[in-house]
Amino acid sequence: MLKKFSVKNFKNFKEELILDFSKIRDYEFNKSLIKNNLINKSLIYGPNNSGKSNLGAAIMDITMHLTDNKGNENKLYNYYVNGDNANKNVKFKYEFSFNNKDVVYIYEKSPKMKLVKEELRENDTLLFKYDYKTNDFINNIVEAKTIDISKRNNSDMSVLKFIYTNTLYWEEDSAVSLLMNFVKNMLRFRSLRQNEFIGIMQNGENLNDFIINEHLLKEFEQFLRECGQDYKLCELIEGGKKIVGVKYESSEASFADVASTGTLSLWLFFYWMNRTKDISFVFLDEFDAFYHYELSTYILKYINSRNDFQSILTTHNTFLMSNELMRPDCYMILKNNKITNIADRTNKTIRQAHNLEKMMLGGEFE
Repeated sequence: MLKKFSVKNFKNFKEELILDFSKIRDYEFNKSLIKNNLINKSLIYGPNNSGKSNLGAAIMDITMHLTDNKGNENKLYNYYVNGDNANKNVKFKYEFSFNNKDVVYIYEKSPKMKLVKEELRENDTLLFKYDYKTNDFINNIVEAKTIDISKRNNSDMSVLKFIYTNTLYWEEDSAVSLLMNFVKNMLRFRSLRQNEFIGIMQNGENLNDFIINEHLLKEFEQFLRECGQDYKLCELIEGGKKIVGVKYESSEASFADVASTGTLSLWLFFYWMNRTKDISFVFLDEFDAFYHYELSTYILKYINSRNDFQSILTTHNTFLMSNELMRPDCYMILKNNKITNIADRTNKTIRQAHNLEKMMLGGEFE
């Protein structure tokens, strides 16, 4: 799991921004949102232009050089470095907790997104360190002691990625293996205009093909019904290909043509939640942009019920700020280059009976 993340000089984060999942309280309710003494589910609020989307891009930056799963949202990185420090490097630090191991991965990138430095530690022990300018290399990884990084075809290629892919055998519980497996299964997606995503796979996939080929038509229909959308789905042929259709009493139509924007967003959500069984981390940006508040509640409850991955959702919907849904240390506010949970933004002791939305709207967490 991701324990702590920090970034500096990335997009609007001129100063260091720190996101700490280890800052938990001793609440006796909604304990399932905490896993291995870390926040497993979080919901982030923030004013427009506070950097909620940029936070997702920052966290997912690690997938850009350690995996081939770049998705289709590379435009997020067109504006990379903070405008006030345009000639300075961007600094990232990821602290993971795997099976009682603290694995820390630190790197710097130039304003052109080129790696400048890389460093990996396990429980304060240096595993490797590399400087791309001086070529100074310290390698204490037992499984990769004989690795020759000069054989990289691309001098810009991540040394960690090269080490991982060119070492014959890794113990399952090795720091490198645990880190790489987590990163390969990180995902960020949203559906404001189209299926925009980073992680999991290299290229996009047709949603019709996925539903049809995986025989998920009935499961999708049931999911929609649980969301209050009553459709009778069927298979149709359009342009020589099978697509998801809607069956009416006297006609049939393409699901994509008759579904509302919010329902199409549900289609995308269903796709990603069923696309892979090995998701490690999800950043779902503006997850309820097209949802009625009841549907937002349902989706949030669904995400919170999935204990198999860590998640961050962003929203503006204060209705969702309730101790019935989450807990104060899982609700966070991003503002003025700082991100803190609401329990740390008030001097009051928050109890289960408190109305969090009322406190929020009353300025208690300012």
